[in-house]
Amino acid sequence: MSEIVPVTSANLDEVVYKSDVPVILAIGASWCIDCRRAAPFYQAFAKEYAGRMKFVSIDSEASPELKEKFDVKHIPTMLVVKNGVELPGRLVEVKTPSELKAFIEQGLAA
Repeated sequence: MSEIVPVTSANLDEVVYKSDVPVILAIGASWCIDCRRAAPFYQAFAKEYAGRMKFVSIDSEASPELKEKFDVKHIPTMLVVKNGVELPGRLVEVKTPSELKAFIEQGLAA
């Protein structure tokens, strides 16, 4: 699976917490310039890491309860959930593909 899976409260448990591979969540909004700037390389990494990591997105405007649940203060915020537990560390306001790649590698190695 190389597509980015949209997540809402309705499918959060199944898609994220019950995943058999680590999950990277990108929490953002359609109006967010930094989110739109990061989207192409997030999509490219979804293809590159297909089968090893699941890539999901949460629209903070459509699902404000998830923005609150994950205590997101700035968007985009990316975090990794592995074996149903959020790993320490977050990537906030990602700027470069190399920054995101390093974060993904860190999540896979944890």
